[in-house]
Amino acid sequence: MRSFAGGRAVLGRKRARVVEHEDVVDAATEVLQTEGLLAIDSKRLAEALGVPEQQLDVDVDAVAAEAYLRLSIAELAEVKRAILADPSPAEQMRRLLNWLATPPEDSDAIRLEAWALTRRKPGMREAVQQGEAGWHGLVASVIRRGARSGDFPQADAEEIAAHVLSLIDGINAYQLIGYRSDLDRMRLLTRVVQAELGLVWGSELTAALATGS
Repeated sequence: MRSFAGGRAVLGRKRARVVEHEDVVDAATEVLQTEGLLAIDSKRLAEALGVPEQQLDVDVDAVAAEAYLRLSIAELAEVKRAILADPSPAEQMRRLLNWLATPPEDSDAIRLEAWALTRRKPGMREAVQQGEAGWHGLVASVIRRGARSGDFPQADAEEIAAHVLSLIDGINAYQLIGYRSDLDRMRLLTRVVQAELGLVWGSELTAALATGS
């Protein structure tokens, strides 16, 4: 028979709050969105959860990577819904490029922090790779649809997607550090999109940048 000796003393103590893994990831996601990836550590997570730090027994690096991937997936889903609202592949690509070329500043800053962490954190490297693969797949799928409809030339969609995305990543990094003007960066992307896809895009954005409006 199990002994209940000392049971009153146990029941008399205040039980520690049970923190589930999902709670920790939720807290990490909140910190990530408001303070950035580099702010995620066990002390900050404990503060966000309202528990003592010693109560948390988590792999902070793994939690940070999971929070980053969660945000990446949500962002991609939002953009996908917005661009697929139009049936034209050419218009889908224009909408996609409009978002990719002028993303929220916080989005790019978080992405660059994640890339920097991949040097020493394998979990973050895997999360970043999964996020990038998602964007690549979306761009390539729009290009393939455009090739089937005759909007774009028949070409290697995977290669063009990689070319366009690598350029976008570069010009967005330039923007964060204030290198080259907005107009210079937009012209680079406009030229590549027209050369690769025959798509006239960016004229409105370029004109707005040129006039300062």
